Amino acid sequence: MTSSDFEPVYDEVLPSDCIALPVSDHHSPLKDSDIRLSAGWKIRDLIVGYPKTQAAWDILTKESEIPVIWDMAEYITTEKLRMNDHGRTHALVTAASSLRILELLQSSGIVPDVVKTGIGDPDDASLIVLLSSLCHDIGNSIHRTCHLHHSLILVQPILDRILPAIYDNPYTSMQVRLFILSSINSHHGDPSPLTVEGSIVSIGDASDMAKGRADHSRDITKASIHAISTLSVDRVDITKGVTKPVEIQISLSHIAGMYQIQETLIPKIKAGTISSYVSVYIPVQHQYVY
Repeated sequence: MTSSDFEPVYDEVLPSDCIALPVSDHHSPLKDSDIRLSAGWKIRDLIVGYPKTQAAWDILTKESEIPVIWDMAEYITTEKLRMNDHGRTHALVTAASSLRILELLQSSGIVPDVVKTGIGDPDDASLIVLLSSLCHDIGNSIHRTCHLHHSLILVQPILDRILPAIYDNPYTSMQVRLFILSSINSHHGDPSPLTVEGSIVSIGDASDMAKGRADHSRDITKASIHAISTLSVDRVDITKGVTKPVEIQISLSHIAGMYQIQETLIPKIKAGTISSYVSVYIPVQHQYVY
């Protein structure tokens, strides 16, 4: 099977300087295709200098069947369950956010577990975060119930395709695989993430809350509180903090957005191993809520 057998991750090519995640205004939520393209370029920018991660990205996006799985996950969650999107756009946004968190942590001297154990280097940590983020929710393509376990099953043939092409040593390949599986299994925060990499993915997942990411939230009779809350989140920026390595800045148009922050983001920050390195700031209120 060749790359031509699969649908591409991108719909078109953007110029190389389009790497910032776009934001919506108060009236027009961004199209998923715009968010997808921008997140993809952000990922490419964040993995520059990491050849193993770049190879994993190329194989995943050009030679794997994951676009089909992403699209089914989106169909199940948005059309059947009336939830927020958990397909390809969510995967790309999560990966871009997670890689940014990893970059900020490492620049502040926080060492990922794969490096701390001597198993790998920063490139391996980047690869683990990338693949975990892109595959963490693919189990939704089967069912939302037990989707963590479904994700662990569906990711195996994908890793079978990618890891042997990058790692000659089967022991190293298996160790990297286990880091990825651990991160996927803990991305909900329950069970708690036990590694830096898993903690990053869990927070990156929760950071996908900006306006326009809830496809069915405009129909109040069918929307969940999560969807309504996301409509009040105008923008999410992940930047270097004043007192902590990572600061998640969330711009709100309405107090309803606090539900998403208090019920989803903050619990995931607390659940992992990097909670002391992350703060959450609401610019409009000039207030740190975590």
